[in-house]
Amino acid sequence: MYIHWSHHYLPKLFGILSFVCNPIFICLIATEKKASIGKYRYLLIGFAIFDMAYSTVELIVPVAIHGTGAAFVIYLADGPFFGTGKLGQLAVSIRCGCISLSYGILVIHFIYRYLVLFNTRIIDRLLRPSGLFGLFVFFVFHGIAWSSVCEMCLYGDQEVFDYIYDAFQKDYHVDSHDLSMLMALFFDASPEIKRRSWIGILLLTGISIYAISLYVILGWKIMKKLADNPGVSATTQKLHRQLFKALAVQTFIPICISFSPCMMAWYGPVIGLDLGMWNNYLGVIALSAFPVLDPLAIIFLLPNYRNKLFRTVKMPIKYFYSGTSTVRPNVDNSAQVY
Repeated sequence: MYIHWSHHYLPKLFGILSFVCNPIFICLIATEKKASIGKYRYLLIGFAIFDMAYSTVELIVPVAIHGTGAAFVIYLADGPFFGTGKLGQLAVSIRCGCISLSYGILVIHFIYRYLVLFNTRIIDRLLRPSGLFGLFVFFVFHGIAWSSVCEMCLYGDQEVFDYIYDAFQKDYHVDSHDLSMLMALFFDASPEIKRRSWIGILLLTGISIYAISLYVILGWKIMKKLADNPGVSATTQKLHRQLFKALAVQTFIPICISFSPCMMAWYGPVIGLDLGMWNNYLGVIALSAFPVLDPLAIIFLLPNYRNKLFRTVKMPIKYFYSGTSTVRPNVDNSAQVY
């Protein structure tokens, strides 16, 4: 189902870039001295692996978003599950659950940074097999909760298919009854449809607000601890600040490209804002950029990774020019900056 070149190609491009940027990020972590960030490196590697898994789901389950009248619709636009009915709807629910998984893994990172400063003994327990299993269950629960809400409250049925039929014929020239979708119809519907639509959207909003609120609360406590902790060396404080700055940017990214587009798509119909196909540009493309921007933010905000990447890039360039130049000036190599 072709909507627009940007919707068709940009998510795929971001998916490919995710499998370029995240392995580079993992290599930078693996070759860094263990003493620099300690066991936190394992969480960063887990973050990179999740980003690639996120991109894989996006490539397999490409979705589109439409807002029309009093309804919000997210539907399967292409891929191996296209035209498979209920199975395709389940795939869309799982795809949406990845948004909540991104919230969950960020919560784990904030909790880790908080405990490093406030209770290091718990960190040792968390990094044992039982602790890691508990973190994994906590992480997966976010995705299960989100996907379950979608399946139980936002599934499409005959009434909602009929409601959006004319709009989809006009904009996409397709029969809405043939699509796998999730939908919230807030007005102009039966009481049952309106009830479960409101319940579903409010539950998803609650999950989102819980995660964002936790980021803010823990972030504020971390900053306050760093400012009022004279017993910690300047070098250690500097490292903590660098890591927290990277985590803060990692949080800012999903707020801008996950939380905000979702809020706009969900509540636009409630306030009479008819975004139509613009949801695809504001939401779908933005959501697909998350796994690429995430590792890039950490690489460029942490000096060790940034400098190592620049040195790696400069080495073949330097070799190329030194090997092809016929005149080699007498330069003191020790004065070069990488």
